[in-house]
Amino acid sequence: MHYVMADLHGETGRWQGMLREISFSDRDTIYILGDVVDRGGIGGVDILLDIMDRPNVVMLLGNHEAMCLKATDHPEDGRAASHWLRNGGAATQNGLSRLDPAKRAAVLDFLRKLPDHLEVAAGGQRYYLVHGFPADSTYDRVWARPGAQAVSPFSDGSIVVAGHTPVCELFGDDRAALDRYLDSLSDGHFRIFHGQGYIDIDCACGYPMIPQRRLACLRLEDLREFYT
Repeated sequence: MHYVMADLHGETGRWQGMLREISFSDRDTIYILGDVVDRGGIGGVDILLDIMDRPNVVMLLGNHEAMCLKATDHPEDGRAASHWLRNGGAATQNGLSRLDPAKRAAVLDFLRKLPDHLEVAAGGQRYYLVHGFPADSTYDRVWARPGAQAVSPFSDGSIVVAGHTPVCELFGDDRAALDRYLDSLSDGHFRIFHGQGYIDIDCACGYPMIPQRRLACLRLEDLREFYT
């Protein structure tokens, strides 16, 4: 089976819980759409090390990994470091500093080689996996915030699966649409958003100030949803 997650933001317990929830095995593949690090969780580097040890977990670049690389690869750029730290980079910075030099270098090299999108097929359906949204540049692919009205740009029927934008932020200033979404939550926690050929799986994991947050996982063969 093929599973997709995004935006773990250092919440190690939810990551480990999700592996148990989906009964993850060597026969399965997980695609992680970036933002493993930073924000409210402190275990981002530990999750990265776990991912690096698993040949059937494939990670994409997120904007938080991009910020991390810009700050660490260009220490002379104070603005890059400040930007990263303002966006929750301290936990990642601390986690990297605790590694021995060789392992730290291996983690950063792993991040540098991450793809910014993937096209996969499962259950007879084509999917375009990306952190933000399909675009013409890496920057836009990891930073774009399309909103609830986004439509897949692909004429072949490919469905876009992305993270980056917590589902509660998809509605912008449309409070009525947000209220309708919140009213649809049967258990009081965020759920994956299904739009017009666009699926957002960022359920605000890593935001401790949001009580409705959780980690979401989507199985591509049948679009079954899992949460921890």
